[in-house]
Amino acid sequence: MCPRRRYYTAPKTSVAAGKKERVLFHKGKICVKQLNLFYTADEETGSFNNKWIIKIDGSEIFNFSPIQLYNYFAGEQTSYNSERPVVITRFSTNVNIYTVILHNIGIVCEGIEIWLENVDTSNSCSVKIGMVYDVLE
Repeated sequence: MCPRRRYYTAPKTSVAAGKKERVLFHKGKICVKQLNLFYTADEETGSFNNKWIIKIDGSEIFNFSPIQLYNYFAGEQTSYNSERPVVITRFSTNVNIYTVILHNIGIVCEGIEIWLENVDTSNSCSVKIGMVYDVLE
């Protein structure tokens, strides 16, 4: 059986200053193959300490900032072509742009939620999320 592959972009495009907001919700019965998490923060006040929080079927499975991902899961390196489970493709503290790719997250029965906590209390940050998944039948 060949699964039906789908591509989804989150409708939420920014997170207000000092807020924690849900930036993606998608119903279950899917298998998440790839998840791209991107944010760009203010050049003066933005932070690499913003937290990405992922909940699958109501359970929190992921709660990390880009600096934590960079240090613990990427070996303090960025890479563009890699099949590792966690890939950091942009980590720029000069202009506060951060992109993380998560591969093969797995099966989602009820739903997947992604939250971003913006620790910058002065400025909002821009968010882009793309998800590649297979529909389970």
